[in-house]
Amino acid sequence: MSLASPVSRATRPFAQPEAPEQPKESLVAVRDEARRERLLDMEVRLRPYRYACFAILAIVLVAFSPELGWWWTAPLAAGLVGFVVADRFMRNSERPALWVAAAWGILPLLLADAIVTTGGAESPALMWLALPAVTLGARFEPRGIMLGTAYILALLGLSTYGLDAGTAAAHAQDVMAAAALVLCAVILSGALVESDRAHRRRSTLDPLTGLFNRNALEQRLGELDGQPTSEEEGLSHALLLCDLDHFKRVNDQLGHAAGDAVLQDVAYTMRAALRAGDSIYRVGGEEILIVLPGAAEAGAVEIAERLRTAVRDRRPVGVPVTVSIGVAVSGPGAVDTDELVSCADAALYSAKAGGRDRVVVSA
Repeated sequence: MSLASPVSRATRPFAQPEAPEQPKESLVAVRDEARRERLLDMEVRLRPYRYACFAILAIVLVAFSPELGWWWTAPLAAGLVGFVVADRFMRNSERPALWVAAAWGILPLLLADAIVTTGGAESPALMWLALPAVTLGARFEPRGIMLGTAYILALLGLSTYGLDAGTAAAHAQDVMAAAALVLCAVILSGALVESDRAHRRRSTLDPLTGLFNRNALEQRLGELDGQPTSEEEGLSHALLLCDLDHFKRVNDQLGHAAGDAVLQDVAYTMRAALRAGDSIYRVGGEEILIVLPGAAEAGAVEIAERLRTAVRDRRPVGVPVTVSIGVAVSGPGAVDTDELVSCADAALYSAKAGGRDRVVVSA
């Protein structure tokens, strides 16, 4: 392979590699952190309303206490303590979703217990199972929403048909109405949450370069996720993760104004070299990601080489600049954008470690 076209694979060893720059936070980590922050932000927003709901449930149960007794204080307190503990630990946890899911899962259990002790299928508390269903869309991704909905419906079945199948059959309409209410609550609340997310995504342009930003990238990757792929039918997709080499030196030696001018010129150069239908995003300080729909490996490498050469030959604002590019192409089956981003990130790191100003294809 000639020096003018240094394309290699991420698994290929490099002779006497130049020491890589200090590793920056990977795009994979950036996406994970964004999801984590969205979850934590939603939990903070939901907290006062959650406590208000607990207070309303307590008031209603106090009104029924002469008939029910005071047994309900224990599960209600357990549910409240579960959320308090989750709130305490989730912010410092690497997996806050597990704390949130555990705390959320206590509430349907509490309500199922209330249904069992107040008559099963005859219980007036059947409809209360819609309460945890309302918050599913705000807290979890689609997979979590489906699991949470199945969990609630399973508890509904156990607390009615599992307790007394005969009574449940006699009150089948009430049980079906409760199940329908749960499903409708999940669907409608999910639609409202998606509307809010779409509203937040309206600001999709990076103000410095004019490229799409991370909000737009998340939307585009969401569209690709799960799509069928077939290289023979032209259904494969590729990601190019690009990073300007030694860009910190430009800022340190010439100042941030010059660095901004370089970024703007590079963004223009790369955008002009792309095909119609390709999309380009600024995802970090000097990191740019390009989505190539329908591109197989050969086409993706050709475009990556064209971008690398264009940036090197451009000398934006008179500054010699090179770019390293990691290439990842979707394999057979459905597109997994998390895996695709991870592969592109690993290939980019290999390009940096292998000497920079080169294209590396992920294995």
